[in-house]
Amino acid sequence: MNKNVLLLALGSTLITQPVLAEDEPKHGLSGAGEAGYANTTGNVISESMYAALTADYKQTDYRLKGLVEAKNKSEDKVATEERYVGEVQADWFLNAYPQAYGFGQVRLENDRFVDIDLNTYLLAGMGYSFYDETDLILATEVGLGRQTTNYANASGQKDLSQSILKASANFEYGFNQNVRFLQDIAVYSGSDQMQYETNTGIKVKLNGSLSLKANNKIRHNDTPAAGNVKKDTETFLTLIYDF
Repeated sequence: MNKNVLLLALGSTLITQPVLAEDEPKHGLSGAGEAGYANTTGNVISESMYAALTADYKQTDYRLKGLVEAKNKSEDKVATEERYVGEVQADWFLNAYPQAYGFGQVRLENDRFVDIDLNTYLLAGMGYSFYDETDLILATEVGLGRQTTNYANASGQKDLSQSILKASANFEYGFNQNVRFLQDIAVYSGSDQMQYETNTGIKVKLNGSLSLKANNKIRHNDTPAAGNVKKDTETFLTLIYDF
């Protein structure tokens, strides 16, 4: 009996979620700076330094998001690992249903040690935020766009240009005020190539705005340049400053 009551209550909560009171919307600028240790296996087997910066500027009708990532290592003044990522996204909230939004995204990647000079994604689509609360975030996005990959001349690989479908999801759960679980996935699929990237992490608040994060990233490319493997795995241990 108690189990049936619990299931009924849970079902009612899910069904009525859009009208339940949520955390007050947070407007203005927020973000995080991150730096620390990275261990990579796959196309590169290396230990290196990693740094990232994320920024989010939100208003009632729109939101702007930015991301910069860098991973670099040199030995005897010779680069042994280089990967850079830059991403900008603009979201426009629908007035009639603010949990839904349209988005436009530009993403650039340079990964010298998998023979990629520049990987460019241009995307537009729709997103939906199921939960946007202090201790629970769940959002999904689906979009269409174009991927262009310029390979290093030395690879002998022909450059790639294809139409793609992007599907992504982001989930965060706060066990308490200090410990938070993080999970996201993004899939870019076209007729000539499919890639996906997942992140699974735990973030622990140390004090104030400073946190420690352990994260495992998997990147998979089903048709890499000749001589490269399909899967890269990265493990990070970083300090984060939230602002």
